[in-house]
Amino acid sequence: MQALIFRQKTFAYLLLLIFCFWGNGCGPVEDHPPGAVIIEGVGVESTVSFTLEELKALEDGLVEADYYALNSYGTEGRFHFKGIWVWHIIEKMVNLQDDAAVVNFIGQDDYQVEFTLEDVKKEDYIDEGDPAVKHKMIIAWEEDGVEYDPSRGNPFQLVVGQREPGDVNRPYWVRNLKIIRID
Repeated sequence: MQALIFRQKTFAYLLLLIFCFWGNGCGPVEDHPPGAVIIEGVGVESTVSFTLEELKALEDGLVEADYYALNSYGTEGRFHFKGIWVWHIIEKMVNLQDDAAVVNFIGQDDYQVEFTLEDVKKEDYIDEGDPAVKHKMIIAWEEDGVEYDPSRGNPFQLVVGQREPGDVNRPYWVRNLKIIRID
């Protein structure tokens, strides 16, 4: 009887080890400081992170504008954001590898969206309600005059304009942004 229990415990332990190593479930927890966004991936020479205060100090990349949003249910709205152009952050804070091409934005809830590096560089996203307006992809820290509350998650949101009239852009807005992964 003891031999059977020993075998069962050993088998369970081996399964746990296999799960941990195969799925990296028991490895070290990634270090994501609260209130910071990390830029990482094989497309960057080294991992960097930045805080809200560091972003606000990059004054030449700051953006304040109204963005039009359309979701997949047809609900539309307009929101006023303060933030910084994503490409400006990458240019100032990151050394890109020559083959960097894809950028993933990942929220605290692991929701993520993917863009090409060319999408991130764009300065001409549109607002179908105002064709004269041209937008950049930004990381916002303020919406409609109120800064995001750090007690409710990482105080950043990815915000993107539309590519063309009717473009459903709201699903590309990532709340509580924590990681920008460049590959």
